[in-house]
Amino acid sequence: MLKIIEASLIFCVTAAVLAFGGTEPISFAVVEILMLGTVLAALIGSKDFEWVGSAAIPAVLIGLVIFQLVPMPNVLLRLLRPDNAMLNASLPGNDQHSFSSLSIAPYNTRIHLIVLVCCTAVFFFARTLGQDRASRRRLVTWMVALGTFEALYGLAQYLTGWQRIFGYVKKYNLEEATGTYINRNHFAGFLEMVIPFGVALVLYENAKLPRKAIQGRNARIKRLLGGKKLSRIGLWLLAATVMVAGLFFSLSRMGIISAIASLAVMAAFSGFQRKVGLWIAAGIMACGIILVLWMGAGPALGRFGTISEEYTSADESRWSLWRDTGRLIGGHPLLGSGLGTFPVAFTRVQSTFLGQFVNHAHNDYLELASDLGIPAAALFFGSTGALLVRVARKAASSEVSFERTMALGCLGSIAAILLHSLTDFNLYIPANALMFSLVLGLAASISSANSGVLRPAYEA
Repeated sequence: MLKIIEASLIFCVTAAVLAFGGTEPISFAVVEILMLGTVLAALIGSKDFEWVGSAAIPAVLIGLVIFQLVPMPNVLLRLLRPDNAMLNASLPGNDQHSFSSLSIAPYNTRIHLIVLVCCTAVFFFARTLGQDRASRRRLVTWMVALGTFEALYGLAQYLTGWQRIFGYVKKYNLEEATGTYINRNHFAGFLEMVIPFGVALVLYENAKLPRKAIQGRNARIKRLLGGKKLSRIGLWLLAATVMVAGLFFSLSRMGIISAIASLAVMAAFSGFQRKVGLWIAAGIMACGIILVLWMGAGPALGRFGTISEEYTSADESRWSLWRDTGRLIGGHPLLGSGLGTFPVAFTRVQSTFLGQFVNHAHNDYLELASDLGIPAAALFFGSTGALLVRVARKAASSEVSFERTMALGCLGSIAAILLHSLTDFNLYIPANALMFSLVLGLAASISSANSGVLRPAYEA
């Protein structure tokens, strides 16, 4: 059963990434059907599969979204969310016996509920697979391979001007690398979650090099050049460098900053050898920067030149968008307006980008608080932070093991996307949400109480 789950997980996440980041409805619907079918198969076919551990928080979030969809008397609804102008307007037929839901756009909430359930399934699947030696190695290798493919695809777009996603001719971001994503920031968000695993694999292979076979001042260099590990180190180093270059040519400012910050965090927590970790992280960034300079760094640097205009302007900037979102949250701070309803709810407080359709808050923390309420957002991000701390403790150990390598990769990946979420909405992009859930699942598998003991594969 475990192999079926693994194959389904890899196929679904890959398909979501290739299908415009999961934003193409029909293709992603196929992914959702297959994922939900796998959940059903796991429930029926494997009695040993664990759904209980770490289930409290996903259960609370899913339960809250379901509660947002439950029809209830308008009298009760006014008490739960007194800001609902539609209910207070005394529309014809809207008497005290009418029913409505907390979600102001139930269709949007239902669509996002399915995505949330799929993300929860990915989390539990990854947590289980992460406890099996062979499965977790295959998962990490596949993640790096998929990231390298995306980066190469993006570099081909940037260098050749062939701005297509398979047969689709792009309409936006025509001068940047976007891979199979529509938006450069979401392409960068995906890469910044995968790059840390490539770097962790380089550190892992380096740590396995023999220590005593060759003596002398340049012994380590000789071991590296003469050892059998050179091909693996070179492969992972090349993959990481290509992904860094692809990230730079996405021209995503926060994506670049988040990736650099995540590599710095990984270098600081590298328990194999901290000096070596610093050198390898710096070397990968240097290789990526050299490659970028060789291809032309002007556009990437030019993007940073306009950052002050976007974040300091009082009108039509992210600051003005966040200010209005804060007002929106203040109207329903406890239970939110409904998962996925931000585009509808924002029109009530919109004072910026007038005449334009604002579909996201460009801040995952604020948007989730608006959709689900402050308590639910705090629960989700607080639990993610707690998991990050536990993974950091494992990553800081000095043991040479693949489990610690995976912890280091999860540490950098989670740190990068949490930082990027301050200015973007990667967690509302289905493919990136699935990848983030997968990383959280791997992190949970190594930070649990039994992380020191690997469990055998679950077989039906």
